[in-house]
Amino acid sequence: MSFVPLQPPDLPPIRARGTPRCRGCGLPREMCLCGALPRLPVRTRVVLLTHRIERTRSTNTGRLVARLLDGAEVRVRGEIGPQPRPPLPEGRRLVLFPSPAARTLSPDDARGEPAVLLVPDGNWNQARRACHRDPDAQGAEPVTLPAGAPSRYGLRRAPHQGALSTLEAVARALGLLEGADIERRMMEAFDVWVHRATRVRLTGKLEDGAPAREQGGQEARLQRA
Repeated sequence: MSFVPLQPPDLPPIRARGTPRCRGCGLPREMCLCGALPRLPVRTRVVLLTHRIERTRSTNTGRLVARLLDGAEVRVRGEIGPQPRPPLPEGRRLVLFPSPAARTLSPDDARGEPAVLLVPDGNWNQARRACHRDPDAQGAEPVTLPAGAPSRYGLRRAPHQGALSTLEAVARALGLLEGADIERRMMEAFDVWVHRATRVRLTGKLEDGAPAREQGGQEARLQRA
């Protein structure tokens, strides 16, 4: 099993008050989860279309997607001035967003060559605009997820019932395209991250008395195959 590096140099500082944050996971550095995150092999090429403001938010979940999935890529949008990008990977392009024109994603979409799954990453309006304006999304087939369980993400107010965080949406999409194990592994990491972020927001630390012991147990579970 391989692991991602702790502090990639190309990520911007996290915008948060108080203690310095890890640029990889957005948590306070002493609670950093990056070293425990597994690197998950997938056929689907996941490309995040991340708004520039979203990159610096500590509650962003797209950065966890990039750290968990082999081959995942973050493309920043909303920068001032031209921002040249390399060509997208080869494959049928799907853009994941519940637009009126979107059809429901299904396991049949995994047949043939690997799909390129474009995922707008930002607030609701930023994501909607990315589908219409981002050059990488032009000509991509819009897809949405089938109805499922409610979101387990409580760090932001949902724009509407049924809304999911970026990581949850990607995990469910890959559950359809790659199998239930990938979805499970992603959601295990997500649940640990949400737990830590919630405790930090409420108390400034994990738990009174034994944060190191709790962190160690969580990380050991994530590293199991």
